[in-house]
Amino acid sequence: MRQDGQIAAIGQTKAGDTQQTHSVAGTIVAADRASRLFASMDQSKFSVRHAALYATVIFFHFFDGFDVLMIGTVLPGIMATFMLTSVEAGVLVSSTFFGMLVGAILITMLADRIGRKKALFLAIGWYAVFSLAAATATSYQELLVIRLLEGVGLGAEVPLVFTYVVEFVPARKRGVLAGSSVFFWLTAGGVASLMAILVVPLFTWRAMFCIGAIPAVLLIFAWPYLPESIRYLVSRDRIDEAEAVVRRFSTVAPETVEPKFLARQLPQNAAVESKGLADIFRGRYLRYTLTIWGVNFGSGMVFFGLSAWLPSIFIRMGYTMVHSFAFSGLIAGAGAVGCLCQSLLLDIFGRRLTIGASFLIGGAATLAWGNVTAIYAIMSLGALTAFTGAGGVTGCIHTYNVELYPTQNRATGAGLATAWQRIGGIVAPILLGAFLSANFPLFSSFAFLSAVMIVNGIVVLTLLYETKGKSLEQIASGIVATA
Repeated sequence: MRQDGQIAAIGQTKAGDTQQTHSVAGTIVAADRASRLFASMDQSKFSVRHAALYATVIFFHFFDGFDVLMIGTVLPGIMATFMLTSVEAGVLVSSTFFGMLVGAILITMLADRIGRKKALFLAIGWYAVFSLAAATATSYQELLVIRLLEGVGLGAEVPLVFTYVVEFVPARKRGVLAGSSVFFWLTAGGVASLMAILVVPLFTWRAMFCIGAIPAVLLIFAWPYLPESIRYLVSRDRIDEAEAVVRRFSTVAPETVEPKFLARQLPQNAAVESKGLADIFRGRYLRYTLTIWGVNFGSGMVFFGLSAWLPSIFIRMGYTMVHSFAFSGLIAGAGAVGCLCQSLLLDIFGRRLTIGASFLIGGAATLAWGNVTAIYAIMSLGALTAFTGAGGVTGCIHTYNVELYPTQNRATGAGLATAWQRIGGIVAPILLGAFLSANFPLFSSFAFLSAVMIVNGIVVLTLLYETKGKSLEQIASGIVATA
């Protein structure tokens, strides 16, 4: 009996060892497959399928910008319809940003659980449906609530688009494709202004909200075409599905990936032992998380502060309302072009140098801007400020927000960073408004924004982790390794 028990125990031990060996072998095989899939996508050429996917996502991104930035074109009509005071109109505008703050946190967290595609489509459908609802509002209070709810989808869409694009495109194109997407978001404001000239006189302000709902219809056609992120699929052990997506999009077959490229790919589960949201606050990630939050906060203060108060500042300088709107529009256009140009530099000079130098140049230009009175100098320095640290750098920062974090927490980390940009957008207009109300010299507003940009530039150059030329898995494992 005792001998039989010993034999049985030995047999169980051997069976357990064999099972464990098979488990380890299976893990190694899965890790090798995952590495090949990641390397295949990263080394792929930018194919026609990539271009179609990118164009589809950018279309939805454009309408996010349209719905956010068109508020200036419909506000006069809304004020007349509901007989609003300037304070009530200001609250209506702010309600969208409060909703965007909530969406940037909640729906992006959902993306790390249900997938990038589902969360992105939820955000797009959300803002499109509530845009249509805004067109039917019968009271100021109703419109206020609708715009607040619409903001939830609008705020989530931005970090989710960056997450989706960054996880799909070839590594060497990651910076330019992700960073330049903000160009399309910003140009939506100009398109909204031109469209309002034709639409509002004929169909009132409500028609603009109907136009903003167009993405809801096109989601039906986009759903079958847009795939789930391969990195999300691998993180959920859905490797067969991920391989099917890779073979559809990549120009490099996974089995033909060269060994030197495989060395740059570390499967996410091996790179980071995930413990949930706490990951972005553990070890070296704590430093980078707090740093990028501060950079986003400062960037939001500068961008939204100038967007809100620049026309008023021009009027205080003595220019007419028409001139102030024209000057502000030209400067905003320089910011959109800056997003496009700086995104090209991301993959050449790296993230730290491009973002850091942009803030420093923008800070110096803003300080000089506050000291000039000649119109050509005002426009030139204003355009340079917008081209660099006050607008052009925005796409670069969103790209970095997404690159920094591991797959398990990428959408959540990017969403939280974006939320701090929204907070900066809430705080800065209040501070600048207080400066103007207190009759401080106009130079004080420019000096304040200049200081924010200069501090941001120094922080970026000295504290951020460089991600240029690295795969997303290499970034995650590199940060963990330096802890």
